[in-house]
Amino acid sequence: MTSPFWQVEMEHRCVVRRARWHSMTSLITLLSALVVATVAHATEPTASDSKEGATGMAEKAAAGADTAKGNRVVEGAEREADEKWAPVLYIPPSRGQARRTAAGGTRTLGGAGSAVQVAVLAPKDHVALTTRAQPVLYWYLSESTAARIDVTLIDEEGIDPLLEITVAGPVEAGIHSVDLAKHGIELQPGQTYRWHVALVQDARRRSTDTVAEGLIERTGVSAALSRSLREARNPYAPYALSGIWYDAIAELRTALGEDPSNRRLLLQEVALLEQAELSQIARFARAARP
Repeated sequence: MTSPFWQVEMEHRCVVRRARWHSMTSLITLLSALVVATVAHATEPTASDSKEGATGMAEKAAAGADTAKGNRVVEGAEREADEKWAPVLYIPPSRGQARRTAAGGTRTLGGAGSAVQVAVLAPKDHVALTTRAQPVLYWYLSESTAARIDVTLIDEEGIDPLLEITVAGPVEAGIHSVDLAKHGIELQPGQTYRWHVALVQDARRRSTDTVAEGLIERTGVSAALSRSLREARNPYAPYALSGIWYDAIAELRTALGEDPSNRRLLLQEVALLEQAELSQIARFARAARP
C-alpha cells in the first residue's frame, strides 16, 4: 500500500535533516580538533622556553629575597655586580630570643667618651646563634689607637668571666677577631653568653671605657641546614638563611681572606653587615678591599 504524500514528504525531510545533522557534527568535530591542535602547539614550551622560565623563576625568587631586606642592603651593589647577583639574606632566629642588646654599637660608661669607636660584628636586637663549640668572634675599631683593648666573655648564669684577654696598644683600625679555640673555650648548647670589647682609655678610671657588647648562643644543626650545607657552593648563605649569624659571617670572612679581590664576596659581606645594622663596619669593609 502506497503511503500518503505527506508521510513520504515527512520521511524525506527527516532523511535530509539527518544527513545535514551528520555533516554539521563532522564539521564541528573537525574544527574542534584543529583548534585544540593549534592551541597546544602555541602553548607547548620549547627547551629554550623551559630554560628561560626556570631562570626567570630563580631570578624572581632571588629578587623576592632581595626585596625582603634589600632596600637597605648595599647602595649601588646591583649596579656594581652582574645582573644575576643577589645579596645573601639573613633571617634572624624566631624562637623567643629577640631582646635588645648593645651589640654592634658602642657606649661610654662615663665621661665625655672617645672619638675612637669599637663595635662587635653581631646583630643589635637579638641573641645571635652559632653551631660551633668554639666560634670566632669579630670586633671592629674605627681608628687606630694607642689605648689597650679588653675582650671579655661571660656566661650569663655564671659569675667569673670565661675569657679575659688584653690587646695592648697600639691597635690598628679595622676588623679583628678572637678565636675561642685558641683559648680553649667551648660554648655549651642552649646557653647564652655575653661578650664585651672595651676601649680602655684610662686604666685607673674604667668608668671612661668605651664598650660594645653582643650575645651569642650555641645551637644544633637542623636536618634542613645540614642538607643545605651539603648542596651549597657557598656555606655562608645556608647559615644566614637559617639565622646562624656567627657562622655566616665567619664563612664570609674566611672566604675573603683566601680571595680578597673577589668582588662578589665583598658585596655579600657588606650586605650581611647592612642587614645587621652595622653600616659603619660595612662602609669600612667596602673601602678596605681592593
